[in-house]
Amino acid sequence: MKTLYTWLKAIAKFINFSRLFILNSLFLVILIVIIAAINIEEPQLLISDNSTLHLNFSGSIVEQKKPIDFSAELSKQLVTSTEQINNEYQIDEILQVIRYAKYDPQIDNILLELDGLTHASINHLTDIGDALNNFKSAGKKVTATADNYSQSQYFLASFADQINLNPQGMVFLQGYSVYRLYFKEALDNLLITPHIFKVGTYKSFVEPFTQNTMSEDSKIANKHWLDQLWKNYSNTVIAQRKNSNINADSLSPSLVQLKSDLQKANGDPARYALQVGLVDELNNRFNVIKTLKEQAQSQGHELKLLSYDDYQSTLPALYEDQYSSSKIALIHGSGEILDGQQNGDTIGGDSFAKLLEKALNDTQIKAVVIRLDTPGGSAFASEKIRQQILALKQADKKVVVSMASVAASGGYWIASAADMIVAHPTTLTGSIGIFGMFASIDKALNKFGIYNDGIGTNELSTLNPTRALNPELAEIMQLGIEHGYQQFLTVVAEGRNMSIADVDKIAQGRVWTGQDALQYHLVDKLGNLQDAINEAVTLAELNEYQIEIIGPTLSTKQQFINEIFSTSIKWLPQSMQISPSLYEALQSIQAQTSVLSKFNDPQGHYLYCPMCSVK
Repeated sequence: MKTLYTWLKAIAKFINFSRLFILNSLFLVILIVIIAAINIEEPQLLISDNSTLHLNFSGSIVEQKKPIDFSAELSKQLVTSTEQINNEYQIDEILQVIRYAKYDPQIDNILLELDGLTHASINHLTDIGDALNNFKSAGKKVTATADNYSQSQYFLASFADQINLNPQGMVFLQGYSVYRLYFKEALDNLLITPHIFKVGTYKSFVEPFTQNTMSEDSKIANKHWLDQLWKNYSNTVIAQRKNSNINADSLSPSLVQLKSDLQKANGDPARYALQVGLVDELNNRFNVIKTLKEQAQSQGHELKLLSYDDYQSTLPALYEDQYSSSKIALIHGSGEILDGQQNGDTIGGDSFAKLLEKALNDTQIKAVVIRLDTPGGSAFASEKIRQQILALKQADKKVVVSMASVAASGGYWIASAADMIVAHPTTLTGSIGIFGMFASIDKALNKFGIYNDGIGTNELSTLNPTRALNPELAEIMQLGIEHGYQQFLTVVAEGRNMSIADVDKIAQGRVWTGQDALQYHLVDKLGNLQDAINEAVTLAELNEYQIEIIGPTLSTKQQFINEIFSTSIKWLPQSMQISPSLYEALQSIQAQTSVLSKFNDPQGHYLYCPMCSVK
């Protein structure tokens, strides 16, 4: 028996030794690889004369890149084997690249290859287009090519000197729309009773739970700003394509006109696009490159394509250190506004307030520019952030809000406290209204013979989704919502120096474009982020300054782990990948259903604009 015990002990020791040896060996290998990677010096990129800058975007154009995240990288790798899919390109880096290329004597032209551009807001595309026009003012050319053009891809292509389309391709312009799913009948069939509390004729988030179609008030209000966005799109494209035969009907034909024009083109969508002036040439990518090569040879040199990533890597930091004692803080906030600490996809009431507090406590920071891109969310979290803005102003630090694609509802609650608000003409803002929701499933449970009963010390103890809502409680909840609306009006009136009555006239949950918002005194100026920074400089009366970006940071440990695992998952076998179309469908469903699960306002009061995302 003792001999058996000795043998088992020896085996256990051997197993433990083997386990430690394998783990330590793996750790040593990883350590050697990391050290080797750190010590490998990448050869310096040499830019040749007469280069063509190749803007070959493959992914989305965003306000700020998200920190490397293991789960996100894993999802991306499972969708496709193409490493470039769904990359993020930061808008201010793109503008810097084009700005530098204009003055770079080694850059002759730009080639826009747009097949891979998956998403970009109209504001971002307009800023890039303006930068391309500035590039062309130096006598340099821009050529665009794609197999097919989506609406956003085509908008950017319109700034090119020549637009090429694959002979088998098409230009697909749908216009802008807002369509939603409506659940009233489904909820009735399921015997679920939604209790809706809101103030604002146009506060339409709750409509899908109370009716089966969009209300007429919502249709009228939404049509107003949708038409403004499309008019801006059409006017911009027509102005850029002034040397073609394009007109408004080319961009937005009736179905009868589209059918007639397609018949003239024998049903060929590429030939149709050429006939109505949408494109200049029907050429595939190979022929476009071939033509550029021939042009280069006729000028005595070879065509040299310089990728966006390569050129961007040679440029200095976006905001170089100016060695000034005065700073302007730049803080980005994107996503729904939620209570507490949140990650980079959302704006947390506590986490975002801490970023502002950091600017407050830095004596060198004289002004703060807040770049907002949010449809709103928690009323409580929005107020927490607004209070921190007021603290900055009390410390005599100027605050300028720069609105991106959307800064509505809770986003506007925050923005209203700033010294100045700068918005793009196509920014969606306003949506000054409030709502709350509570659902009872007592009828559904009763149908299956399940009942809730008991006793409590207070009448409030009856508040439970498995019980019918007490009418007195419903009235109390509505009183809270009405108080929230009056508070919203007061916040805006104080911040914008308006009367409550005047704010109410343009409130009621109605969405406005930046263009309208300027007219109604909801914003002070139309412009981009740089315009907002310039306003902050003026307000703070600074002659010299440097920009300091304040944002959430990952710990060194988390960054290390994300880098290691994000790199390793690129070796996943193709057999583990899923269909991109399936992934896209799942993402769409998740996006439509995740909002309610995210909402966490402690009082259940929400300042949110569901319509402020157009397709």
